[in-house]
Amino acid sequence: MFDWYGKRQRAEGRRQRAEGRGQKAEGRRQRAEGRGQRAEGRGQRAEGRRQ
Repeated sequence: MFDWYGKRQRAEGRRQRAEGRGQKAEGRRQRAEGRGQRAEGRGQRAEGRRQ
């Protein structure tokens, strides 16, 4: 019974680590989107100069 408790804690730790990785990936995705938006802004400014 005592061992079962330890096993459950280890499984819980794994789950939390997996969630943490998911959050990190989400942060990277958001940063990538931000970069894309900045690039779009530069493109729009360039178009404005052309007109």
